[in-house]
Amino acid sequence: MTTNKGLKAVAVALAVGLAAGSAVAGEGDGGNWKAPETLVGAWRVTVTPYNCVTGQEFPQFSFGSFLTFAQGGTMLETGSNRNFQPGQRSVGHGYWERTGPNDYHAAIEAWVHFDTSPPATPPAPTYQRGSQRLEQGIQMVDRDNWTSLAAVTFFDTSGTVVSTGCAKAAASRMR
Repeated sequence: MTTNKGLKAVAVALAVGLAAGSAVAGEGDGGNWKAPETLVGAWRVTVTPYNCVTGQEFPQFSFGSFLTFAQGGTMLETGSNRNFQPGQRSVGHGYWERTGPNDYHAAIEAWVHFDTSPPATPPAPTYQRGSQRLEQGIQMVDRDNWTSLAAVTFFDTSGTVVSTGCAKAAASRMR
């Protein structure tokens, strides 16, 4: 009898544990997306600005970036955009969330510490002190690759929009 009671207790504990684990796995996503959070991890990204209206890409201004997506929805970004002067832009901090089975939304903000000096010769951009915000929609291609479209907004120190733009990105998971 004692063995049966012990086995029943183990079975009940296992069932409760599995049920709790299932509830936690679906927490935060409304239970809609049961696939693993494949975006979590570190990524090598190639960013290419483009004209938001015409779609014309500017590959001469492409640059690399590292994005790290943490469990729970936070992220860090470090870019190598050579149009910024050394020390002109901070690391980006932000959040991400799942919006579909293979889709995500992410937002990043970074400080622009000082005005570009001397101003850049067009078509190179000139930045002014304030901040930058990037909003992007990410679509997983497969477990180790994704693409995105982003809206980029620059603000002055009072929070007024000073310029906007668009960018495309392609990323591969770091291994």
